[in-house]
Amino acid sequence: MLAKKKEEYREYYLNIRKGLSLDEVKEKSKTICGIVHSFPIWERAQTVMLYAPTQNEVDVTSLIKAALEEGKNLLLPRVEHKIDIVPYKIRNFPEDLAPGFASILEPIPGKTIPWEGEINIIVVPGVVFDIRGGRIGYGLGCYDRFLKKHPKAIKIGLTFERCLTYALPLESEDEMLDIVITEEHTFKTEKGKHLYI
Repeated sequence: MLAKKKEEYREYYLNIRKGLSLDEVKEKSKTICGIVHSFPIWERAQTVMLYAPTQNEVDVTSLIKAALEEGKNLLLPRVEHKIDIVPYKIRNFPEDLAPGFASILEPIPGKTIPWEGEINIIVVPGVVFDIRGGRIGYGLGCYDRFLKKHPKAIKIGLTFERCLTYALPLESEDEMLDIVITEEHTFKTEKGKHLYI
């Protein structure tokens, strides 16, 4: 029953996001990324994990470029065996990427190397988020499993205000985020309340 409810949320908010114009996505993404970049936690971070945006997700390209320019270890995810997220260190963007799982740009093995060290910040994509730090992704559970492996990382969800809700139907295996950011609000969740951002 809960899985069906989550699928309803997923379908509803994917349609909302598809309705955003390219200009809206660009403008709102610029605002959201500017907020992230202004945080002291970003400045302090040595290793950050971002994502290659798809389907009108918040476009984090400016953060990808900033991380490279600032000499941070920049990681992007690669989905392996259709279930596991493996972070790879990127040195050149977008040259180090090629279409991979679900046609999303992913690191090219050989040109990039898997990262096995500590990650300071993980910026998490998703379809819809709530103000408590809950998220619904694309239904594979990849990120929930991955985030559990990195308990010390600060986990940040980026979304548009239209894809934010008060409380999502979540299960025990759903990993909560520390911070959720839209173009209008920043929510420090119960999990991340100790953070000085």
